[in-house]
Amino acid sequence: MKSNILKILAFSGLIVSCTPAHTLFVKNGTKERIEFFVELKDKNTAEDLLICKELVPDEKLDHKPFMEYDKEGKCYRQKITSVSKTSYKFNLPENYTVNITPNNSVYPFRNIYYFMGDKKCFVNVENGPDCKQKVNKLPSLVSITEILE
Repeated sequence: MKSNILKILAFSGLIVSCTPAHTLFVKNGTKERIEFFVELKDKNTAEDLLICKELVPDEKLDHKPFMEYDKEGKCYRQKITSVSKTSYKFNLPENYTVNITPNNSVYPFRNIYYFMGDKKCFVNVENGPDCKQKVNKLPSLVSITEILE
């Protein structure tokens, strides 16, 4: 019986460790820099984010690796600013795209938001008319939110 429990635990660990991480892209399609706040479910382990100039159709973000843009010199790394142990903030320039790379969790985010005037807008969520954004969830574990004018 003890052997069966150990086998089940080992198999469970294998499933959890093989679960792919969620990938979240955010595109700034506005004409101004936006400050984003990221609240995680667990401790923040990120030190910087990869931000790229390339604004491509959503289908290509899934098929063409984001890292290729970095190799082509269209990206830079931005240090994040810690707000607490589980949250940080960063600025995304106009017409840039960021890959908010989580840890190895399926969806580690508690909230990701920015302010549009006085309105708090949540990323990857349909917010209403004041928060003009397009949310696109591709068949894989890729979500893309584009902040619109």
